[in-house]
Amino acid sequence: MTRILYIHHGGGLGGAPLSLLYLLRQLDRAKYDPVVLCLRDGPVVEMYRRDGIETIVARGIDEFSHTALEWYGGFDLWRLPGKVLRFWPSIIRTRRYLRELKPDLVHLNSSTLAAPARAARREGIPVVWHIREPLADGYFGLRREWLKRHIHSDAARVIAVSRFDASRLVLSDRVRVIHNFVDFAEFDRAMDAVGARRALGLTPAQSVVTMLGGVARPKGTLPFVRALPLVRRAVPNVRFLVAGPPPRVGASQPLKSFAKFLLGADAYDRAVMAAASEGLTSGHLRFIGMRSDVPQVLAATDVLAFPSVEPHFARPIIEAGAMAKPVVASRLGGPLELVVDGETGLLAPPNDPESLADAIVALLKDPERAAAMGEAGYRRARECFDAEKNARATFAVYDELLASPPRPLGEPRERGASHGPGVRAGGEGDR
Repeated sequence: MTRILYIHHGGGLGGAPLSLLYLLRQLDRAKYDPVVLCLRDGPVVEMYRRDGIETIVARGIDEFSHTALEWYGGFDLWRLPGKVLRFWPSIIRTRRYLRELKPDLVHLNSSTLAAPARAARREGIPVVWHIREPLADGYFGLRREWLKRHIHSDAARVIAVSRFDASRLVLSDRVRVIHNFVDFAEFDRAMDAVGARRALGLTPAQSVVTMLGGVARPKGTLPFVRALPLVRRAVPNVRFLVAGPPPRVGASQPLKSFAKFLLGADAYDRAVMAAASEGLTSGHLRFIGMRSDVPQVLAATDVLAFPSVEPHFARPIIEAGAMAKPVVASRLGGPLELVVDGETGLLAPPNDPESLADAIVALLKDPERAAAMGEAGYRRARECFDAEKNARATFAVYDELLASPPRPLGEPRERGASHGPGVRAGGEGDR
């Protein structure tokens, strides 16, 4: 039996750990023996264990993030020296885990795992590196180039979840594009919408617009909240829901709260709260926190909004498709590959509350058009984001890799292509 070690960078719930869970559920346990190594403790550890997956919390291994969603710049620049100092110790500690667990293959669940990648390469274990987020530009591009070269050097195969993410890498015939997928058994469009609304304190007469992703600048929470008063003028009974991490303003201790204020560390959350004040008071806006019932939340929703200001794969869009819900999303990166503008949803310029509001109103005021877009989104999700099809494409990468001899450390890298044809598509998930 082939033992695969999956390494995940965090402990909190989110798109990346859920995507990995859905992949593991498709795994043939008679053929593969999966073990998950989480670099942080948290809810995902118990989530994997509940599914019967051996899960270990690593000690002393750090990630290095340089993605469009998180990188060590601006108010986080102070973290960079510590990350650099912990890089080589993280390689050493990862090698100890690899020698203990003896995997045949290592699957990295994020671009942030450069140290584990180098450790596996030095141990002679083939690496499948899953790129679930685009690399950040940074200030001068030095860290981006370093990470690109790390990925190209240390990964025997690279799986990017979108063509946009792949375009940020050194392109070669080792890169595959396989979109994330959704579990249609969990995201069931036949779910009781009235009961789902009742559980959220909503009525059938209200028009519900939901954003999944919580309060975060890359997710576009601020333009979403600023769009609310504009939507209310045309649709007075509208309700905006924000699911995910709520605003984090201040701190429990006065000194920490004052320090955050001085450093501007919670400036974005404060701006969101200021813009949300009237909507929160009137009840037209609610922050509903982290959810384990996302399918039910979507069942209660009329329109899913994905107002991101940074390009990245949008799991909420494919989940909305599985639930036959129309989408309004930003015209950039991942959404451009996931939304067929005018057919499965509408695209609007990023960071533009007026255009976002206009698109939302257009769907809420035309239920027949919205329903037709939801149906088209469902058909597209079935065709392009089906769990069985896209997981099968991923497992084909495993089989291809395990059937070939390992690439020795230090082998010259092939020259990367400069554009699309150098990337091979994986399965049907890249249409």
